[in-house]
Amino acid sequence: MDKAAQLVKRLGQLKSCRAVHEPHWRECYKFGAPERQQSFSGETVDSTRRTERAALLDSTASWSVQQLVASLISGTTPANSLWFRAVPDGIDDMSEITDGEKWLDQACKFIWRNIHGSNFDNEAHDSVLDGVVAGWAVLYTDIDKKQGGGFTFQSWPIGECYIASTRQDQIVDTIYREYEMSASAIVTEYGEDNVSPEVLKASQDEPDRKFSILWVIQPREGFVEPKDNRPLHPKKMPFESVHIETQSKKIVRDSGYNEFPCACPRYRKIPNSVYGNGQMSIALPDAKQLNKLQELVIQSGELAIGGMWAAKDGGVMNVRTLRLGPRKIIAVDSIEDIKRLDDGTNFQVAEYMVTYLQTNIRKALMADQLQPADGPAMTATEVHVRVDLIRQQLGPLYGRWQAEFLIPLLERCFGLAYRAGVLGEPPEELQGSNLSFKFVSPLARSQQLEDVSAIERLMMSLQNYSQTFPEMLDNIDADAIAQVTAASLGVPAEVLRTKKQIEAVRAAKAQAQQAQMEQAQEASFTDNLGKEVAKGVGNSMVEEQRPS
Repeated sequence: MDKAAQLVKRLGQLKSCRAVHEPHWRECYKFGAPERQQSFSGETVDSTRRTERAALLDSTASWSVQQLVASLISGTTPANSLWFRAVPDGIDDMSEITDGEKWLDQACKFIWRNIHGSNFDNEAHDSVLDGVVAGWAVLYTDIDKKQGGGFTFQSWPIGECYIASTRQDQIVDTIYREYEMSASAIVTEYGEDNVSPEVLKASQDEPDRKFSILWVIQPREGFVEPKDNRPLHPKKMPFESVHIETQSKKIVRDSGYNEFPCACPRYRKIPNSVYGNGQMSIALPDAKQLNKLQELVIQSGELAIGGMWAAKDGGVMNVRTLRLGPRKIIAVDSIEDIKRLDDGTNFQVAEYMVTYLQTNIRKALMADQLQPADGPAMTATEVHVRVDLIRQQLGPLYGRWQAEFLIPLLERCFGLAYRAGVLGEPPEELQGSNLSFKFVSPLARSQQLEDVSAIERLMMSLQNYSQTFPEMLDNIDADAIAQVTAASLGVPAEVLRTKKQIEAVRAAKAQAQQAQMEQAQEASFTDNLGKEVAKGVGNSMVEEQRPS
């Protein structure tokens, strides 16, 4: 079996593995993000979107999803502040900031500016939305060749994607994406010499006819790490990239990547599966019940306004065709022949149930906890309690989000920028080092503020006892306090001095202080000498004036 047929066959196997989860994801999108519904199991979004939107009668779940997505984005990848740092060999020693760390700090700032100077913020929003609703997402990263450089990002619809993993930690490193392109677009993208005769003919006769394309990105079998640093040929890179016409099973492009170009985070991993479920899964039962309840409330409201009527079929009016409404005249034999009945609707119970379900949905999607509390400004204690609450709720999620979304994204961007030569040559001390990323985003810093709070509480406690026991302060390393506090608060590396610079500054201060003391001693000696001389001269004059 040739390579194209083998990959198409595996696509069918991956479809079977994913199919068991699709009905649940479809419902999560229906109630949590109807505007981004995916096409699963051969359905088309256009055929289902209109009816499902019409059936959605309450927006609490979709509104709460948007709030959670906004909180995650602003807390992990804010566009207004640097949210990551690179450290060599995973060692973040703030006690001595080296030239290599300063180079890494500048490189991180360059990458951060180019990430947010591209379309990242738009595409990342869609990916995070997929992660919250369905539980997994796919974000593709590459160089923007059409613009001549810079990063470009694409949030691939998960309805088109099938994922797998060859790693022991089950982080996704294999993706099969099946999507449709017009015949003319296929010829433009891959060239006339690379497409099948059927597509080439259709591009001339039916340019808008759709054909299925399979894009496979997976680890290259038999890859061996080269001993030198020479650039690799695309067909020898660690990850292979194969584009196939699904119907004709013809390979139209065979290339490769140095890193896996897709970040595929999972919100909560499904056991024995590479896929995940999102936070919307927890709120789904309440969202479905609330939608049904709102339907009953609307019907009850219509009944309360229009009323329920009883009519006597006395031969004067036809009760089967009777229609009530404003400005209508109804012929009756007696006023008693038609009357309004009590509808029996209890809107207080309905209002209580609606409020209860809406509160549960907002709580499940953390919309209430993550938003700033209304009212006066919070005290420092209230802020600390709120940050601690957010850390408890999003801590487990953020750990997986770092490993499966942020780290692959940064490794890809750093590799693209370094190979393009825009970062310059690193210092010699970084040669042979493995880089790790440390996150300094608001959410990451909120998890590190416990160290700062502990230091503040310690210093306040020692302040009360240091008057009586001054030797207690000997336990404190003031330089370590400054470095740990700066690291926890995300202070830029160039703001802090290195250990050598600190020693040089202190040596200069000591030298200046020593010179000042010597100058003061010399001035004191000269002053005292002058006083002694003046005193001796005064005594001589007294002796001369004394009579003999």
